[in-house]
Amino acid sequence: MDVLVATDFFTAEVWTLGGLVTYYVLFFLHLGSRKIHIAGVTPHPNEAWMVQVARNMTMEEWGFLSPGQYLIHGRDGKYCPAFQHIIDAAGVTRVPLPPRSPNLNAYAERWVRSVKEECLSRLILFGETSLRHALTQ
Repeated sequence: MDVLVATDFFTAEVWTLGGLVTYYVLFFLHLGSRKIHIAGVTPHPNEAWMVQVARNMTMEEWGFLSPGQYLIHGRDGKYCPAFQHIIDAAGVTRVPLPPRSPNLNAYAERWVRSVKEECLSRLILFGETSLRHALTQ
């Protein structure tokens, strides 16, 4: 369990001056310690954003992923080839899950359920800052 890290996205609805906006939250979960790292929050998770997240997560000094670990992730198109290449180059073994198999990433799915039911569903979020604050607290 100490070498397994799971990652996934979930969405959160946030009120902004432009109306209701769906934000995507990318998180990483170390299965051995159950430590969560919120890698990013964005309304548009494009390739450039995903590449920067991959760089941040594999930094030698303070990155959440270290060589020799296994990264469990879904087959979502947001995990673009550039993201996958950076993870592979860092010495982390990717384990893409089969399509439509949420039970194989059960720890991440359970954390998403908990954060939505116990935190986000009880709040009215106004802006990205309030979403970030709710997730860090």
